Amino acid sequence: MLIPFLVALHVVAIPDSVVYNIYNHGRPAGTMVVWQWGDSARVRYTYTDRNRGARAETRYHIIGGAPVGIEYRSVLANGTASEPMARVELFGDSVRHWSPSKTVTTKVESGVDYSLSFAGIVTPFDELRVARRLLRQPKHTLKLPGDSTLSLSVERELTVPTAHGSEHVRLVSMSTNTDYSPDLMWLDSSDELFATDVSWFMTVKPGAEPALPTLRKIEAQVRAKEAESLNEHLRKPTSGVLVVKNGNLFDSERAVMRPRVTVIVRNDRVVQIGSADSVPIPAGATIIDATGKTIMPGMWDMHGHMQAQSQSSSSPMQLSLGITTVRDLGSDPDIAVANRDRAAAGLIAGPRQLLSGFIDGPGAWAGPTPNIVRTEAEARAFVAHFDSLGYKQIKLYNLVHPDLVPTFAAEAHRHGMRLSGHIPRGLSVRAAIELGFDEVNHAAFLFSSFYQDSLYVPRMRAYSLVATTVAPSVDVDGAPMTDLIADLVRHHTVIDGTFAIWVVGSNNGIAQAVGAGASSDVAKSDANYMRLLRRLYDAGVTLVPGTDDWGSMTFDSELELYERVGIPAPVVLQIATIIPARVMKEDRDYGSVAVGKVADFFIVDGNPAEHVKDLRNVEQVVRGGRLYDARELRVATGLTTARR
Repeated sequence: MLIPFLVALHVVAIPDSVVYNIYNHGRPAGTMVVWQWGDSARVRYTYTDRNRGARAETRYHIIGGAPVGIEYRSVLANGTASEPMARVELFGDSVRHWSPSKTVTTKVESGVDYSLSFAGIVTPFDELRVARRLLRQPKHTLKLPGDSTLSLSVERELTVPTAHGSEHVRLVSMSTNTDYSPDLMWLDSSDELFATDVSWFMTVKPGAEPALPTLRKIEAQVRAKEAESLNEHLRKPTSGVLVVKNGNLFDSERAVMRPRVTVIVRNDRVVQIGSADSVPIPAGATIIDATGKTIMPGMWDMHGHMQAQSQSSSSPMQLSLGITTVRDLGSDPDIAVANRDRAAAGLIAGPRQLLSGFIDGPGAWAGPTPNIVRTEAEARAFVAHFDSLGYKQIKLYNLVHPDLVPTFAAEAHRHGMRLSGHIPRGLSVRAAIELGFDEVNHAAFLFSSFYQDSLYVPRMRAYSLVATTVAPSVDVDGAPMTDLIADLVRHHTVIDGTFAIWVVGSNNGIAQAVGAGASSDVAKSDANYMRLLRRLYDAGVTLVPGTDDWGSMTFDSELELYERVGIPAPVVLQIATIIPARVMKEDRDYGSVAVGKVADFFIVDGNPAEHVKDLRNVEQVVRGGRLYDARELRVATGLTTARR
């Protein structure tokens, strides 16, 4: 039996720390402080992400470079660590998981290195310890539980400038044998952390900041190559003429099912649709027999976000769900533009992307964006810049000054762009739409709008926390909400509700992933969101489906919520297809399967016009005439496992 690592932590004086900086788009957001001595280590990881963020402390007992005991605590507001929330210990042939409520002991699999997998990745230090352990193994590979292995490869080595002179670094990637989107990390010449990979919040070694632009460019090259390789593996060969025969086609324009039709695609366009008994099949065509199945127009997720690794992870995941268009509502411009253009060129397996410029105001709680606006001149310049890049929309965030909203609205509309967003602090929903908002992102604002003081009193809080706090108390059928809904109708305001991230019961309790925490009365909160959704529909408010979720994982849940509140299934399918295309003024080429339109559709085993849940049975996906097998997409992104 090992000496409990908790004891070891207290018998040796803690040495000086190494302090890593955490940046939000170049703005200081927090620190990762690492203490290491003897066979022990302690890591404190804290940063501010808008009104929330990470506040974690992890303590380790390490033998031979591998942790055999890990304890998890949170960092309290006064800077002290909480009592242990969880503990994992490896001893003999067993792993013990402890929490205040229970202890579970399991046997380990013979030949498996549990030092890598018996505890989760909480901080970049955890990724570092995995990388360093792999570097010491033959072929940089270790066996994980089941049939999985974890491997490390060195992608690039170079010398970069730092605040202390030049330094040699290398980019390492770590992935399992079934993972097409590896984790990346930069190590210095001593195999210590130099910088985490490109993301909204980056952990960086002190003095490494001058190297970050160079590292970003190299990561983009590596991610692009990775995504192109994945696309070559996943895209199915066709003759250039694709025939889907004898399927039941959902006509999203009329919300009806057309039985037994054949669809012919040449290159990227639909060239013929007709009765399966009368349409001749061209010689040499690639044929898919859809007998008894549904041909669905490609669906739209109207609330997405991209990261550097999206093109080989969340993008193919979205495609596997039948989503062929995603409206991005906030990503770094260089990543967003590159992913959009590469998807349009067919270089990556993913939906096409419509981009929105993500803009916030100054402050410690600014959102994860480099686009910070303080003046009217800056507002006009940012709108013009995004228009020049082909963006379709401007999205305003929490700290944009209310006085700037009219300028944003006027400039966006002058450039033919839409204006949407969170409701900036100091404004109500009604004021925002009066000032020019075309759309509100998140139904939560329809609740928090009635409790403006609660954003500030007794302390500044995240809108998401306020929304879950007040949601059970709102009278959804009362006069104030009725008046607000009438205003939405009068202004033709679109609601991107992202209901599935608020209704806990819709997604097995993970709905509050936006950092709000659980409501004080989950049942009442869920009921109010559901009632609000039905009231919006009954009043004629335009609804578009959005997830704000990695890989659009809650998209099916979002649509099923619409059906649960009584929206007819064919109308739900319209909300997922033709209605977003009309909102974005792209229904000439998208939103339905029709002659002359771009070939964006998918094949479903079932009839979603009767049961929306059948959308979960996607078999093949056609994006711009390119054919993919949905199951292969799911395997590549980890949504399902491959058959042995």
